[in-house]
Amino acid sequence: MSVLLFAGLVVAGLIPVNNEFRPTPGGVEVLFISNDVHADVLVPIQTDVVDWREIFPPGAVSGDVSRATHVAIGWGDKGFYIGTPTWSDLRLSTVGNALFLPSSTCLHVMYADAELYRAGGRSVRISREQYARLVEYIRSSIRPGPEGRAMAIPGAAYGFDDAFFEARGSYHVFNTCNCWIGRGMQAAGIRTGLFTPLPRTVLWWLP
Repeated sequence: MSVLLFAGLVVAGLIPVNNEFRPTPGGVEVLFISNDVHADVLVPIQTDVVDWREIFPPGAVSGDVSRATHVAIGWGDKGFYIGTPTWSDLRLSTVGNALFLPSSTCLHVMYADAELYRAGGRSVRISREQYARLVEYIRSSIRPGPEGRAMAIPGAAYGFDDAFFEARGSYHVFNTCNCWIGRGMQAAGIRTGLFTPLPRTVLWWLP
C-alpha cells in the first residue's frame, strides 16, 4: 500500500500549484539546480532582504570564497548527506535508513559562482516580497545557534567551498530533499508541483 500511495503522490507532482505565478522583470533571480536525485536552490549572497553570510558564516568553509556571488542551499537526511560525499560511497543501508526511518536532517550550503550553474539550472525572477517569503522559509529550517546563526557541523564538507549546518525537521520517503525545495517554492508563490519528492517534479513547471 505504501508503494501505491507514494506512486499516487508522485502523480500529484504533475498537478501544478501557484498557477497565477508570473516572473517579475528585474526581480531577484533565483536558480534551481539538480542532479538525478537532488535539487538545490541558488540565491544571491546579499540583497536588501538578507545577507546569507550573516546566517551561514563563510568561516565555516575551509577555502577562500570571497569571490562567490551566490549560495546553493539544500536540505536532507543528515546521515546520507554527510556519509555519501560521492556516489561510490553510497550504501543500500544508508538509502534505506534515509527513506524508511524518520531521521535527523542538515542543510548543505555551498558558496558558488552562479555563472557555473546557470546553463544547467532553471532561473526565475521573483519580487522582493516573494523572495522574503523564500528566505523566511529557509531560515525556518535552520536549527539556530548563538546570535541566530546556523550551527556548522564540525569536519563535515565535500570540498573547500561548502559546509553542513544543523537543521530542523525529519527526513523520510514522504518528506524528501525535493519536497523541501517544493514547499519553499510554494511559500514564495512560484509555480511548482503539489507534491515534489523527485527533482523532476520540482522543476517541471518552471519556465
